[in-house]
Amino acid sequence: MNDELPEVLTLGHPKLAQPSVRVDLEDIKTDLFQERLALLERGLKHYGANGIAAPQLGWFERYFLMRDPSGSGALVYWINPELKILDPELVWYWEGCLSVPGLKAYVGRPRGIKVDGYDRYGRPLSHEFGDWEAHLYQHEHDHLDGILFPYRVADPRHMVTADELKQRDNWPDDWPVAGAREAPIRVVNPDG
Repeated sequence: MNDELPEVLTLGHPKLAQPSVRVDLEDIKTDLFQERLALLERGLKHYGANGIAAPQLGWFERYFLMRDPSGSGALVYWINPELKILDPELVWYWEGCLSVPGLKAYVGRPRGIKVDGYDRYGRPLSHEFGDWEAHLYQHEHDHLDGILFPYRVADPRHMVTADELKQRDNWPDDWPVAGAREAPIRVVNPDG
């Protein structure tokens, strides 16, 4: 396999807006699949991202890699994950994405979720996430369903350029909605 890091596909690419297919569990142990997982890790580290999904690199199957949102620095591979909402109350954070360069958005996502899937070796993996952790996980999971964060904004005014977000201390208290100016920004953990 070519070990060159594929380019990240961006907003507007037609396949990014389509659901990806499940991974055949027998394929997980193949050299090709393990090489793709290694490229995901290289991409995550190269771009300093919180997560990266196979569809972003042109592989339209249901798997992604994310940094452990608890801050441990561990990397967690999710293959064929299934998400169940435990707490539908929304938590709001600013998000960005490798596939949506230059834009940020204030996005609400369910507060509590449970996820079942498989790890990089095909072993069952299950975890419950809450608040920030749930928010981060759901962003990555959305890629598998052909959803990018701009599709999740409640109002188009909740999207801003990355440069404008850096100026948010100058915004009115209620811009673009009450609480947004002080809301957390998804912080990348480049040390993980």
